[in-house]
Amino acid sequence: MKKRVAALLIASVIMSMAAGCTGKSEKRSSKVKNGTEPSNVVTLDVPTVKRDNGKQAVFELSATSGTELTQEEMDRAYADFIFGLMKRCAEDSNGENVLISADSILIALDMTAAGADGDTLTQMMNTMVPGANNDQAFRYGVDRMNSLKNNSLKIANSVWLNEVKSSNIYEDYLDFVNKNFDAGVTILPFNEAALSEINSWVSEKTEERIPHLLDTINDEARMILVNAIAFDGTWKNGYEDYQVYEDTFTNGKGDRSRQMFLSSTESLYLSNDEATGFIKEYDDGKYAFMTILPNDASIDINEFMADMTSDEYWQFWDSRDSSCDVQTKMPEFKSEYGVELPTILKDMGMKDAFDANKADFSNMGRSSACISNVIHKTFIEVDRDGTKAAAATAVTVEDACIQEPEIVRQVFCDRPYAYAIVDMDTGLPVFLGTVENV
Repeated sequence: MKKRVAALLIASVIMSMAAGCTGKSEKRSSKVKNGTEPSNVVTLDVPTVKRDNGKQAVFELSATSGTELTQEEMDRAYADFIFGLMKRCAEDSNGENVLISADSILIALDMTAAGADGDTLTQMMNTMVPGANNDQAFRYGVDRMNSLKNNSLKIANSVWLNEVKSSNIYEDYLDFVNKNFDAGVTILPFNEAALSEINSWVSEKTEERIPHLLDTINDEARMILVNAIAFDGTWKNGYEDYQVYEDTFTNGKGDRSRQMFLSSTESLYLSNDEATGFIKEYDDGKYAFMTILPNDASIDINEFMADMTSDEYWQFWDSRDSSCDVQTKMPEFKSEYGVELPTILKDMGMKDAFDANKADFSNMGRSSACISNVIHKTFIEVDRDGTKAAAATAVTVEDACIQEPEIVRQVFCDRPYAYAIVDMDTGLPVFLGTVENV
């Protein structure tokens, strides 16, 4: 009997905080809507201003600068971003499980970058898709968001505007985010009621697996942009009762504990000089669960993943072999993880966006702004019924003044290992994590 796999992948939030409005505003109501009809929130006409700064926003560009990359080259460049994040998070893991998802971060930052210009825009794009020109890197984020969607994976975006700050926002920026990210727009006073409504929206879109994303709301904020991704799939070959049993897991400290394990025979095996793994597919044919088990049983799994480069990942991915059966087992487990990302993102090259004196979000609105914090939280649970996972990212932008056939392989994950929920079309991880403890 097939088991259902429900995985909530991501929720991202961009909190955009702006200065008071400058100049006379023009009320606009086109494309302004309440994306989910949250209770006690009234959708109003949004007073915006026409952009008259004489600049060409990134969403107006048409590959005007930089080097053109192929789709495969962009996927591999984006993998640099994924594994750059993983490296820095794993290095600071302190022996705990790590779980990140870059896709929500990509979508959230892409919505923010639509209002960026100059070095700020270039650094943001070059951090997420190194080597691509600004337009191509920006469009990659939009295209990837759309390519991820299917019957198993749902993506929702929304824009929440502070009614006392919205008159400072450029009309074409808001229209672009609304149209290209399908982001419903709601205007309301930023108070405790708004905090509750935004959290309720996130909870609804994440099937109540992220019930409380934001702890506070700043009444001087300009806007909050929210992204949520939900995955609900079914194993192509589900686990039967006889494939679920108790066995021993040895964690990174050498401590042994009895855990419930999931056992199956799979047909996709991966291996290189450093690790082995298997792929267990979902029935939509697009997504799959992949394990990465280091050959050296004594190695710290987070050190292992911190050292893994995107090139090494692709080498591992390209080793997929369907010529043999793979006997597999992995434990049921539950894990939570959280990290603040400003230092990491700045270290990866996204410096000016966090600098009040250098940040340039001049295509978003008339007043200056910079990113003050990026918070990433995740949750995953794997059991006999499937996978439930969640991630939340809050980006706060505040005022700057905005083999052989008969051979049977074995991959027994009864010690620390890494895993990913992968897009089988591209090989890119949608989720990437480690199991140090269960």
